Amino acid sequence: MNFADDQYNAASSFAYTMIVVDDEPVDDPVEPEPAVEVKTPGRRDVAAAKKVDQKPEAQRSHPLDAKGLIKSALDLGLVCSVVNPTGDEGSVAKSVAKASLRADIVSLDWHMNHGDDGELASEIIQEILRGDEAIGGRLRLIAIYTGNKDQGAILEKIAERLNAAEEIAGNVSKTGDVLTNSSGLRIIWREKSMGNEKLANAVSETQLPKELLEAFSELSNGLLSNVALATISSMRDTTHHVLSKFSSELDGPFFHHRALLKNSSDSMDYAVSVVMSALKSEVDKSKVTSKYTTVDAIKRRLSLMPQSPENFTLRYSKKDQEKEFKLHIDDVISIMERGFSAWPDEDKQAAVGRQQDKQASPMPPKDAFSKSFSTLFCDTIEAASFSMRQFSFLTNSQSSELSMVHRKAPPKLGLGSVIFSDADGGYFLCLQATCDTVRGAGLFFFVPLEVVNSDTPDIVVPHGRNGALINYVGLSVPPKCYTKSLSLDFGVINDAIGHIPICYDEQREIYHVPDANNTDYRWLANLKYKRALRIAQNMSQEISRIGFDEFEPFRKG
Repeated sequence: MNFADDQYNAASSFAYTMIVVDDEPVDDPVEPEPAVEVKTPGRRDVAAAKKVDQKPEAQRSHPLDAKGLIKSALDLGLVCSVVNPTGDEGSVAKSVAKASLRADIVSLDWHMNHGDDGELASEIIQEILRGDEAIGGRLRLIAIYTGNKDQGAILEKIAERLNAAEEIAGNVSKTGDVLTNSSGLRIIWREKSMGNEKLANAVSETQLPKELLEAFSELSNGLLSNVALATISSMRDTTHHVLSKFSSELDGPFFHHRALLKNSSDSMDYAVSVVMSALKSEVDKSKVTSKYTTVDAIKRRLSLMPQSPENFTLRYSKKDQEKEFKLHIDDVISIMERGFSAWPDEDKQAAVGRQQDKQASPMPPKDAFSKSFSTLFCDTIEAASFSMRQFSFLTNSQSSELSMVHRKAPPKLGLGSVIFSDADGGYFLCLQATCDTVRGAGLFFFVPLEVVNSDTPDIVVPHGRNGALINYVGLSVPPKCYTKSLSLDFGVINDAIGHIPICYDEQREIYHVPDANNTDYRWLANLKYKRALRIAQNMSQEISRIGFDEFEPFRKG
């Protein structure tokens, strides 16, 4: 078993549905053209052959064995729908795009509408990506399944059209034999075999579902992405079981709960949290971690990295100089399992002995491993630092300006909100008690945050971009932050809304909220509730310290 198997297992457990659009679906298997007797051609035969060869590819028949395709998909657990666009060309693009929001895999014929040279297929792809962007983006596999052998021209035409569409963000580029972008899009080309098993690279309809599942699995290229797919799959599998727990008899207690709240809008979030808690309980029972985060799974992932097996390089600074130390994959696994401090001396000596370069530095100090371990999996210290901040942001924030979903459901200002002021270039963290964010006057309590360049910031938030990369800013809560705290007035809260709304500015492409004095603040993120609550608790402990005069010689620090 290798990491590709982990990818495929996670992807196949996740993918449920597949849409295939083709204007020549047939019920019976496609038969290859019968062999003809070989003879020396005459002049008339040559002329006739030239006429056949001159027939445009777009006008040739490329039938689809719909019955074989659907059966093969069902055998893999995929629900497959075959759509014939003939006679419905005007609306099929929007219909397929709408259905694709709930489909995992989409396959399109290239020549439809009596040989349109990919016009309808390109339009469908464009509509699908519009829909994906409207919901904030998603992983998306689209396959062009056609008898047209000109793979390069087809992919280039699609890329050209998508890059010219102003409403589609993210540049599409051709890498090898696929089209990709930074938002999780993957467009591939597969050739129809049309019953001819002798075609080396062609794929039959019965082979296509498994072929596309394997391509879909390549969207999940990391251990954590496998865990994400398997976790969501587990949630899907337990959906009806969880639904059975929420019977109509529970509405009464929920109404009772809502009636006792001073602000009834709080109950809406509570209802969702109860459902999510039930889902989390079922996911825990599915043993996702025992399948995708074991030592063996980690080793399979590491073996796929370009550094494997002997070139995992620890990069660290010593006396303002960058040092390097190479480790074998077994050393990396051992450190992850036992920690560097528990690493036996013989293993350390073995690691030193494995270094081929006689001028290599000696075994790094313990703090080099604790601070720079992530450099083993990156090419530079800077790349490792970026990935560390990205992961910290993911684990500590529940929402941010990166989410396009907020444009339909704006975020709320409250405990854990991080905002930025252009006026003084400062970052501020809201520590307003949750119950006070939806009641009374719009006065909110904030503490300032300091920008830090160290590897251990308290908070990481996205703030714009640095070229093509998201700019993740490391922030820390200053000591005795309560002495620098401030109150910002955002006006009286509208009872109909129940909270201070954060608006999206289309022109500046930012989320912002003005205070009562019309000072504009850019909203960057909302921390997870417990993370923000811990910062508030730390601050309250600082305030509540007891200090008094005592006999100094006997005072215990």
